[in-house]
Amino acid sequence: EAGHAFASYVSSREVPYLDLHWPTMEGAETHSMSMEFLTAPWHEKFFKDQTKKYEYSHLVGTLFFIPYGCMVDHFQEIVYLHPELTPEERNQEWLKLESMYRPYLDLAGLPCYARGAGWQRQLHFYTVPYYYIDYCLAQTVALQYWMKSEESWKEAWENYLAFVKQGGKKSFVELVEDAGMVLPFTSGCLKRITDYVEKWLEGHKM
Repeated sequence: EAGHAFASYVSSREVPYLDLHWPTMEGAETHSMSMEFLTAPWHEKFFKDQTKKYEYSHLVGTLFFIPYGCMVDHFQEIVYLHPELTPEERNQEWLKLESMYRPYLDLAGLPCYARGAGWQRQLHFYTVPYYYIDYCLAQTVALQYWMKSEESWKEAWENYLAFVKQGGKKSFVELVEDAGMVLPFTSGCLKRITDYVEKWLEGHKM
């Protein structure tokens, strides 16, 4: 949440109009998720001798999150297109998506999850429908900030600061393009990221 707080602090001083302090949600989540990576120079102050373990786990977690986030969005589309589905039919749809997006999971022996009711744990379905895809878009950009920081933290930070200073004056597409990042919608974007991450993980095995 530090990224949200920092963005609010900066944009309130850079953008004179209150309604333009915040970008759309995928832009705001980019503030937050990117900051998680850009605080790397200070991770050791908190995690101490567990710093490398944390950074490895965090990076892996971001990759596992993207297919889950897409699954959440996909499920919502099904539910809203087919309001006639019964509770059991919704559970079956969720199970189908589990096998599509997370085939590596073994849900046997977990009654709630094995019958497809795992979607109930995701509060966003009830409180902020269709929000979840914003996390996926933001995570894709945040990973690019991490990649940039691996080459030069200073350049990555300056780029991030410029992104934040825009507040809500531009659309998400414009913000990403102005930052010189690849839009998540672009063909090959995720492959470029995952190839880079895979190489990094290979060189930093725990």
